[in-house]
Amino acid sequence: MQLPNDIGACHRLIKKQATLLNEQDGLIRDLKRQILELQVEIEEIKRQLRQNSRNSSKPPSSDMNKPKRKRKPALPGKGKKKGGQKGHKGDTLKMIPTAEADEVSTLKPERCKCGKRLRRQPMELHSRRQIFDIPDPQLFIHEFQLYKCSCPECGRENYGVYPEEVKAPVQYGDKIKSLFALLSVKYCLSHEKISELIDDLYGQPINGGTIQSSIKKAAEKSEPVVSRIKGELLKQPVVHLDETGFQVKNKGWWQHVVSNEFWTYLHVSKSRGQEALKEGFKEIYDYKGVLVHDCLSSYWGIKGVLHSLCGCHLLRELKEQMESGRVWAGQMHELLMELYKASQEGKKIHRRSYEWRRYKQICQLAMKEEPPPVKSPRGRPKKTKGRNLAERLEKYQEEVLRFAREDGVPFTNNQAERDFRHVKGKMKVAGCFRSKHGARYYALLQSLFSTWRKQGYNVFRELQALLKGDETDFLLKLT
Repeated sequence: MQLPNDIGACHRLIKKQATLLNEQDGLIRDLKRQILELQVEIEEIKRQLRQNSRNSSKPPSSDMNKPKRKRKPALPGKGKKKGGQKGHKGDTLKMIPTAEADEVSTLKPERCKCGKRLRRQPMELHSRRQIFDIPDPQLFIHEFQLYKCSCPECGRENYGVYPEEVKAPVQYGDKIKSLFALLSVKYCLSHEKISELIDDLYGQPINGGTIQSSIKKAAEKSEPVVSRIKGELLKQPVVHLDETGFQVKNKGWWQHVVSNEFWTYLHVSKSRGQEALKEGFKEIYDYKGVLVHDCLSSYWGIKGVLHSLCGCHLLRELKEQMESGRVWAGQMHELLMELYKASQEGKKIHRRSYEWRRYKQICQLAMKEEPPPVKSPRGRPKKTKGRNLAERLEKYQEEVLRFAREDGVPFTNNQAERDFRHVKGKMKVAGCFRSKHGARYYALLQSLFSTWRKQGYNVFRELQALLKGDETDFLLKLT
């Protein structure tokens, strides 16, 4: 480039070039920042496309082109063979004594092949066979007849008294009301399907209002029992917490669960956070045991307890980072699985200190391997999902490893997930609840049914006794 002879012109040119260079330098910095942001965004899109039931919380039903698992043939002396294993009791039909049979048909020979009649010949039982079936369904109708008479002394008319539960000229009894509640809540049938089933079986059409009123009555009767279930949960050394979304009038609501292997308590709320806990189970803030959960921020607001994080959630997240090529994620996955096996699936205390040091070393490696946060013009700096996971593992080391250090602390939060999985089946059938009251009735009854099932009670008989106002076996146990 030819420079001008005038010194002033040279200064102006230099100043112009410096300004241009500054603008280009700023443009380069902006482009670099945009490239980093786009790289993070592209990585996030790739991560979402790689997600499946093995590396995220997505259900197995959402997996596309899922390969079929092939069972490996068992080696001699190793593995398990197909079919029932040794010691398995099974549920095969077993013959009952003849005296307990409802109907007995005797099959006696009448003639011999030679033509001789055999009716008067002495006979002995050779063998028995039994058919287990259900009787022809029909409604049992109990009629109450009330009489009156006049007193011979004063002439006043006196009337008999109907039982307290008989309040209308025609009504349904507690048995069929229990069946309505059971079919709707436990077996996830819609009101229309329940009506069709009763009509097919008994020839009696049922309207939706009758079914709903039966569910309401059962839920109201269950409230005192569910309150006592909450009290029993507060006495347990370990409880599980979790939440899942569902629809009420096509609006997002949350179902929360507090449970262990013996007790289940469900409640519903518009909120996912601490407001829901305070609304549905405020007593949990007085709990003094171990809470197992998936690291939802609201749960950390419960003070005075020991927290334990679900290992399955962490393994899925680590699996996702391993598929992205993160070395540290593979090492952490391996370490957690070693501790899981060494602690006998979280049932035995494991105290080897070198593994805790190895945990810290892997966290340090993760901080070096994961890209640093990217400054954002507004809000917090953007971090990759891998870095968020690494920071969480570093911050909550005690809670992640509690299953191996504390007696009786499980490795996973699967208990809570199993206890509210039922609502997903209900949503697939019903789509959503029509009102918040219906959602609340469902939560109350499902809390009761789940607890009864865990403790081996007959759900139908217990519910029938509860509606009738009798002391059930379960209530007697609580007292």
